[in-house]
Amino acid sequence: MNLYIQSQNRVELRLIDQKKRDLVLILPGGGYQRTSPREGVPVAKVYEASGFHTAIYHYRETLLIHPYLAEEGKAFIENLLGFDCIDRVFILGFSAGGHFACHLAQLYPQLISGSILAYPVITSDPRYAHQDSIHRLMGGNLSEENLNTFSLEKHVHSKMGPVFIWHTMDDTVVPVENAFLLTSACHEQGVKVECHLYPKGRHGLSLATFETSFEDMDPLAFEQENKDIQSWAELSVTFLKGIKK
Repeated sequence: MNLYIQSQNRVELRLIDQKKRDLVLILPGGGYQRTSPREGVPVAKVYEASGFHTAIYHYRETLLIHPYLAEEGKAFIENLLGFDCIDRVFILGFSAGGHFACHLAQLYPQLISGSILAYPVITSDPRYAHQDSIHRLMGGNLSEENLNTFSLEKHVHSKMGPVFIWHTMDDTVVPVENAFLLTSACHEQGVKVECHLYPKGRHGLSLATFETSFEDMDPLAFEQENKDIQSWAELSVTFLKGIKK
């Protein structure tokens, strides 16, 4: 599914059947430079096994900048909701994909019924920001207005759907303060939020399973080392199934 001639970005739709079901739209991470396959198909299979249709948004085939990327995302989601077999759309984003997912949830709450954010990039605060993501999304234009727009903790509002967040405390790439800032903002605005913090774990763990291991690690060692973190996926499924229509 590709809606724009000038963009090679696409949504990989994965329907498990023709029954009307909720769909989880997955936005892999990659610093707004690429989309990681480790955070794509393996993740989709988890939600499909739990009864959700899924789709993977390959949103960096063409490096659209703000605000064009969000406009494209809106069009894709509207298209998904036009399918008879798709009920609600939930959005799941990893790292920079978490930033994009949260931004879409803020802009288009009428389209997105809830979000899952895995070690998300959230803020432009120089103490905690992932600077490369800011530069790429904003096309290098770091004006005060663009930096304010990028800081999603400043734009939480009460119409947003429920938010599930998880992060590791010792993440050295995207500091855990990104999760703190968003969780606090959701709480202040009355947005239902569930936040899970794990004491240890590298940035970009995905499912923390054998199938999603880092290339520089033995898959069995990776899975064993991060066994505790694997709980987030099941917790997020329970969270989504608890969101009332």
